[in-house]
Amino acid sequence: MEGAESCGKSVTSEEEAKPECEEGEVMMMQEQDGSAVASAPAAAEAMAPAQIDVRMDVALLHCQACLLPLKPPVFKCEAAGHVVCCFCRAGHAGLCSRATAHCGELDVVVGAVKVPCPYKVFGCERYVVYHDAADHQRACQCAPCSCPEPGCAFVGSRAALLGHFTAGHQRPAVTVRYGRAWNLSFSLAHRWHALVGDEDRSLFLLSLGPLGAATAVSLLCVRPDGEAAAAPRFRCKLSVERQAGDDKDNLVLMASAVGSSALSTGAPAPGQGMFLAVPQELISGDTLTLSLRVDLIRPAAGAGGAPKVPSQLLHRRPGRRGGCSD
Repeated sequence: MEGAESCGKSVTSEEEAKPECEEGEVMMMQEQDGSAVASAPAAAEAMAPAQIDVRMDVALLHCQACLLPLKPPVFKCEAAGHVVCCFCRAGHAGLCSRATAHCGELDVVVGAVKVPCPYKVFGCERYVVYHDAADHQRACQCAPCSCPEPGCAFVGSRAALLGHFTAGHQRPAVTVRYGRAWNLSFSLAHRWHALVGDEDRSLFLLSLGPLGAATAVSLLCVRPDGEAAAAPRFRCKLSVERQAGDDKDNLVLMASAVGSSALSTGAPAPGQGMFLAVPQELISGDTLTLSLRVDLIRPAAGAGGAPKVPSQLLHRRPGRRGGCSD
């Protein structure tokens, strides 16, 4: 608390008139009318429920039938006191007896036990309820991605990776806005270049590489593994055009959904996935001038996107009903 933090510090002449505080004491401030009130941060801390860090056998937080994290409502069987989740409640009868006793006390415990995000080392400061930890891990904005530069071992969140591109490789990202074409020039001396969406700071990797007599160009969205398996969020259109000597335009064009990757194996190899093959005659020296457009894929009206499926449902054994049994 603020009062405890100020104990033991040297004071200036202006502070000498303030009373010293003892450990655990709430720091008080004098209002103009002379009444004493607790400072807002100290008062809020004093009113907040006390919390402690504990260690326990993680198996105690798992269903004894399916071995998945327990989520309220929690039940136990009458025969041996086995603790099971609502999905295993009826099927447990074949092993012991039907689990009919609802454990309201355990509901409170499993609904309150929190663990730090596994990506704390990458910047996430959140503590999440244990049975929701897997869902949080899949969506955590601090989930790590890898640097695509060969030989570079950097791993970090997308925000950290963006800074690493500038500080570690002197390749700051090019900012683009969605829904419009951008004419950009890229050096062929580098195998990859970074782009960032102005609207949501999504990170993209433009890859360049030789493919026979042509240069393969591809675009992917840098997303953690948990997000990379989801449906594409963007579409792109890549094109290279150059006027020929006979006043005719030479043009190559590609439009596709933008794939995703955490770059754990580096930048994609030339010709991997969807790519644009640019002939040498459309390239000026060691620079590729490219027209690039990125569009955000928006959910259909009224669809609201794919429904979120709880991790407990994703891991159900075949034959179970879609909800807790009565």
